[in-house]
Amino acid sequence: MDSMSLSVREEGTVAIVVITGNILQDNVSLFQIRLNELIENKKNNIVLDMHGSSYISSMGLAVIVDAKVRLEKVKGDIKLACANNLIKNLLETTRLIEKIKLFTTVEEAVASFS
Repeated sequence: MDSMSLSVREEGTVAIVVITGNILQDNVSLFQIRLNELIENKKNNIVLDMHGSSYISSMGLAVIVDAKVRLEKVKGDIKLACANNLIKNLLETTRLIEKIKLFTTVEEAVASFS
Protein backbone atom coordinates (compact mmCIF):
# COMPACT_ATOMS: atom_id res chain seq x y z
CA MET A 1 0.00 0.00 0.00
CA ASP A 2 1.36 3.40 -0.97
CA SER A 3 1.49 5.68 2.01
CA MET A 4 -0.44 8.91 2.08
CA SER A 5 -0.90 11.14 5.06
CA LEU A 6 -3.39 13.90 5.68
CA SER A 7 -3.10 16.69 8.21
CA VAL A 8 -5.67 19.38 8.81
CA ARG A 9 -5.17 22.91 10.07
CA GLU A 10 -7.69 25.69 10.27
CA GLU A 11 -7.38 29.28 9.16
CA GLY A 12 -10.48 31.18 10.19
CA THR A 13 -13.46 29.38 8.69
CA VAL A 14 -11.31 27.35 6.26
CA ALA A 15 -10.03 23.82 6.85
CA ILE A 16 -6.75 23.22 5.02
CA VAL A 17 -6.05 19.56 4.27
CA VAL A 18 -2.34 19.00 3.62
CA ILE A 19 -1.90 15.87 1.50
CA THR A 20 1.45 14.11 1.54
CA GLY A 21 1.78 11.26 -0.92
CA ASN A 22 -0.40 10.24 -3.83
CA ILE A 23 -4.14 9.56 -3.67
CA LEU A 24 -4.47 6.08 -5.12
CA GLN A 25 -7.05 3.27 -5.15
CA ASP A 26 -5.24 1.72 -2.16
CA ASN A 27 -5.68 4.72 0.12
CA VAL A 28 -8.62 6.65 -1.32
CA SER A 29 -10.93 5.39 1.46
CA LEU A 30 -8.79 7.21 4.08
CA PHE A 31 -9.08 10.40 2.00
CA GLN A 32 -12.86 9.97 1.73
CA ILE A 33 -13.29 9.29 5.45
CA ARG A 34 -11.29 12.41 6.37
CA LEU A 35 -13.27 14.68 4.02
CA ASN A 36 -16.55 13.20 5.29
CA GLU A 37 -15.48 13.91 8.90
CA LEU A 38 -14.76 17.53 8.04
CA ILE A 39 -18.13 17.98 6.31
CA GLU A 40 -20.00 16.26 9.15
CA ASN A 41 -18.24 18.62 11.59
CA LYS A 42 -19.56 21.64 9.63
CA LYS A 43 -16.21 22.49 8.05
CA ASN A 44 -17.84 23.81 4.90
CA ASN A 45 -14.86 25.62 3.37
CA ILE A 46 -12.05 23.22 2.48
CA VAL A 47 -8.74 23.76 0.70
CA LEU A 48 -6.76 20.73 -0.45
CA ASP A 49 -3.04 21.58 -0.32
CA MET A 50 -1.59 19.34 -3.02
CA HIS A 51 2.06 20.44 -2.80
CA GLY A 52 3.10 17.09 -1.29
CA SER A 53 1.18 15.02 -3.82
CA SER A 54 2.10 14.35 -7.43
CA TYR A 55 -0.81 12.14 -8.51
CA ILE A 56 -4.49 11.61 -7.82
CA SER A 57 -6.45 8.61 -9.11
CA SER A 58 -9.85 8.79 -10.79
CA MET A 59 -11.36 7.49 -7.55
CA GLY A 60 -9.68 10.35 -5.69
CA LEU A 61 -11.20 12.82 -8.14
CA ALA A 62 -14.61 11.21 -7.56
CA VAL A 63 -14.21 11.75 -3.80
CA ILE A 64 -13.44 15.45 -4.40
CA VAL A 65 -16.47 15.83 -6.70
CA ASP A 66 -18.71 14.11 -4.14
CA ALA A 67 -17.41 16.42 -1.39
CA LYS A 68 -18.02 19.46 -3.62
CA VAL A 69 -21.64 18.42 -4.27
CA ARG A 70 -22.23 17.91 -0.55
CA LEU A 71 -20.57 21.22 0.36
CA GLU A 72 -22.53 23.21 -2.22
CA LYS A 73 -25.76 22.07 -0.54
CA VAL A 74 -24.62 23.87 2.64
CA LYS A 75 -23.17 26.93 0.82
CA GLY A 76 -19.62 25.61 1.12
CA ASP A 77 -16.91 24.65 -1.36
CA ILE A 78 -13.72 22.66 -1.84
CA LYS A 79 -10.76 24.16 -3.69
CA LEU A 80 -7.32 22.89 -4.69
CA ALA A 81 -4.00 24.64 -4.19
CA CYS A 82 -0.42 23.92 -5.27
CA ALA A 83 -1.31 21.16 -7.75
CA ASN A 84 1.45 20.03 -10.12
CA ASN A 85 1.09 19.94 -13.91
CA LEU A 86 -0.01 16.29 -13.96
CA ILE A 87 -2.91 17.02 -11.58
CA LYS A 88 -3.78 20.23 -13.47
CA ASN A 89 -3.82 18.30 -16.77
CA LEU A 90 -6.03 15.62 -15.22
CA LEU A 91 -8.50 18.29 -14.09
CA GLU A 92 -8.47 19.83 -17.59
CA THR A 93 -8.86 16.48 -19.37
CA THR A 94 -11.81 15.49 -17.18
CA ARG A 95 -13.22 19.04 -17.45
CA LEU A 96 -13.37 19.20 -13.66
CA ILE A 97 -11.33 22.41 -13.91
CA GLU A 98 -14.66 24.05 -14.80
CA LYS A 99 -16.15 22.98 -11.46
CA ILE A 100 -13.23 22.82 -9.05
CA LYS A 101 -11.23 26.01 -8.57
CA LEU A 102 -7.46 25.66 -8.65
CA PHE A 103 -5.11 28.14 -6.96
CA THR A 104 -1.35 28.62 -7.14
CA THR A 105 -0.99 29.06 -3.37
CA VAL A 106 -2.88 27.98 -0.27
CA GLU A 107 -3.12 31.64 0.76
CA GLU A 108 -4.93 32.55 -2.47
CA ALA A 109 -7.33 29.64 -2.03
CA VAL A 110 -8.08 30.60 1.58
CA ALA A 111 -8.56 34.27 0.64
CA SER A 112 -11.05 33.30 -2.09
CA PHE A 113 -13.52 32.21 0.61
CA SER A 114 -13.83 35.71 2.09
